[in-house]
Amino acid sequence: MSEVRRRLAVAAAALTVLGGALWSLYSLTGPRENSGPTEAVALYDPQDARQVAGTADDVFLGTVVSRTGERDIYGVFSDLYAVRVGQVFKGTVRDTTTVSYYQGEEPLTDGASYVFATGRVPDGQSHAVLLETIPAPVADLNAPARTITAVAASDGRTIREYWKWAVDHEIDVSPGQER
Repeated sequence: MSEVRRRLAVAAAALTVLGGALWSLYSLTGPRENSGPTEAVALYDPQDARQVAGTADDVFLGTVVSRTGERDIYGVFSDLYAVRVGQVFKGTVRDTTTVSYYQGEEPLTDGASYVFATGRVPDGQSHAVLLETIPAPVADLNAPARTITAVAASDGRTIREYWKWAVDHEIDVSPGQER
């Protein structure tokens, strides 16, 4: 290989390394606005009420008063609802609170009651429905749980008993948690 070709090869390799390093730096520190859709992954099985209860800060029956707006957190749009809290299965939520629910799912209905599994939002003023969970509409807590899940259908639990059992037997699947 001639000296010129060797120098060109070394220069090309150096430019490739430098370009890769600059792209990596830009990827880590560059602008995040309009970066396109993102995806979040839940570390729990949203179909397992014990795992949902273990992940949630609050599990409660609530009645939707009204839709009050929307919020955008890093490109994830949610509808905001005023929810009057009924029976609390887990947590300290009381009175009427703001619940955010991911847009793209069926909107919640004013006047309808649901069992909510929520996490507290850092603003300290609202609660967010856990990712990938869909609040179950509830007309009567004493109705058979089979109306919300086939898992509880065989043992004859009511919806109230089902959620109390899930909270009493919750499974914490947070990283680093062993039970």
